[in-house]
Amino acid sequence: MKNSRIVLFLLLIVALITTGCWDRRELNDLAIVLGWGMDLNKDGTFTGSAQIVVPAKLGASGGGGKGSTSAGQGYFLESATGKTATETSQNMQNKLSRMIFASHRRVIAFGEDLARDGIAKIADEFSRNPEVRIRTDLFVVRESTAQEFLSIPYPLENIPALAPLKILERISGRASSSYKQFLIDANAEGSNATLPMLEIIHSSTKGDSGQVPSKTIRIRGRAIFNNKLQMIGSITPSEVRNYYWVRGELKRNTLTVYVPEGKGFISFVGRKYKSKIKPSLKGDKIKFNIFLSGKGVIRENNTNLDLKNPSHLKAVERALNRVAQKKVTQTISRIQKDYRADIFGLGNAFHRKYPVKWKTIKANWEKEFAAADVKVTADLNVDQVGSTGPPLHLMESEIKK
Repeated sequence: MKNSRIVLFLLLIVALITTGCWDRRELNDLAIVLGWGMDLNKDGTFTGSAQIVVPAKLGASGGGGKGSTSAGQGYFLESATGKTATETSQNMQNKLSRMIFASHRRVIAFGEDLARDGIAKIADEFSRNPEVRIRTDLFVVRESTAQEFLSIPYPLENIPALAPLKILERISGRASSSYKQFLIDANAEGSNATLPMLEIIHSSTKGDSGQVPSKTIRIRGRAIFNNKLQMIGSITPSEVRNYYWVRGELKRNTLTVYVPEGKGFISFVGRKYKSKIKPSLKGDKIKFNIFLSGKGVIRENNTNLDLKNPSHLKAVERALNRVAQKKVTQTISRIQKDYRADIFGLGNAFHRKYPVKWKTIKANWEKEFAAADVKVTADLNVDQVGSTGPPLHLMESEIKK
C-alpha cells in the first residue's frame, strides 16, 4: 500500500510538470509578422507597417493589399503611426484581433527619408525587445517608403517580404545585411556601416482594358551611414561586389572583360574569393596594400582564342586581373573622395597592426582614410574553360591556336 501511494504521488508530480507552459500562446492567438517597415512622417512621427502571415492561406498564391485579404493570399498589410517604434506597434495592436508576434520577423525596411534623417531614434527597440531577433535583416528602400515596398506582391514568394533575402543570396551570396552586423560595423572604431538598398520598379502590362500598372523590386546597391546612423550616400550594384570582395565576403561573381589578344569578350564566373589587407606606415603617411584573389570558370568565350592553349589562358587572366584591379581601385577612390567613409574595414586592419598609432588618429580617421594611399592587386585564376577550347561557331581558319 505504501509503495502504491509513492507511485501515485510521483505520477501526480510528473503530470503537473508536463501539462504545458503557463505562458504559452496558441498559434490562433498570434499575428505572425515576417516583414516590418518604418517611415518618417512630415510631423516627425513614424509610420510602422507589418506584413502579417495568414497561415491558412500560405499554400496558395495571390497578391496583397493594405488592410485586406482575398482568397489564396498568404498575408495582409497593416500600419499605424506613433512617436516611437514601440508606440507604432501598440497602435497597430489596437487594429488586430491577435497579438503581434515579432519573433519570426525576418526583414525590417526603412524608407529613404527616415534613413537620411537617421535611424538611431528607432533602432533601440530592435535590440532591446527580447522578441526581436538580432539577426533580422535590414534594408533601405531607395527613393520610396517601406510601406510601399511591403504592399507590393512578389509572384515567386508567398510572403513578399522574404524576396529581398533570396535575391541577395542569388546575386553574390548573403552578406552583411543583418542587424547584428550593422551594429558591429556602426560601433567599431574607424568603421562605417552599410545596408542593402531596395528599389521599386514601376512598369505596365497589357490587359483586356488597356495598360495595367505593376510594380516589382530589385536590389539596388547599398546605403552608407555615418557615425550618427544617418544615410549619407550609396554605392552601385557593381561597386557592392567590389565592397564585398575587399571585406572578404564575396561568395560568387560574374566578370565580363574584353580580351585584346582575342578581339572579343569572355565571361568569368568566380568563386573562392579572398582578401588580405596589409597596412603600412611611413612617417605619417598611411598606405594599404590590398591583395585580392579568386578562382573560377570561363562560362562564355566570344573571342577567337583556343583556351586550351596555356598562353591564351594567361592572356585571359591578365585581362581579368587588369579590369578587376581597376574597378576595385575606382570604388575605393570614389568612397574616399565623396564620403570619407571607411566601409571596407581598413581602419580595423590598421588598428590591429599599429594599436599605439591608432590611439592618436582614431578621432580623425575620416580625414586619414580619405588621404590614405591604397594599392590593389588582383590575382584571378581560371581553373576550368568548359568542354571546348575555341568557340564552336568559328571556322577552323578563324581560330587563334
